[in-house]
Amino acid sequence: MKLRIRELREEYQMTQQELAQKISNAQRNISNWESGINEPDCETILKLADLFNVSIDELFGREFYERESAGTDTDADKSLALAIKRLNTEQKFAIKILISSFTK
Repeated sequence: MKLRIRELREEYQMTQQELAQKISNAQRNISNWESGINEPDCETILKLADLFNVSIDELFGREFYERESAGTDTDADKSLALAIKRLNTEQKFAIKILISSFTK
């Protein structure tokens, strides 16, 4: 199974070497993971998910859990939820204020 490491690393504008340093690993391992040669261990998967501020499901390319209400979400809802999930706390607060201005 190929993880979304390359996509997330590029989104965060990091080189393989920079990512390796941030998670205390070797650059060759990052390269091997991105090309699907092998996979990181569980501890490293947790580090990657935390670093990229995504769930483990998202790291594995499964962006939304299967839920009873999943059929009611539109693509726009899913895209918005994913974008908001990746924001930091201050950005989320700003979005909350903006949304509340639309709903008053």
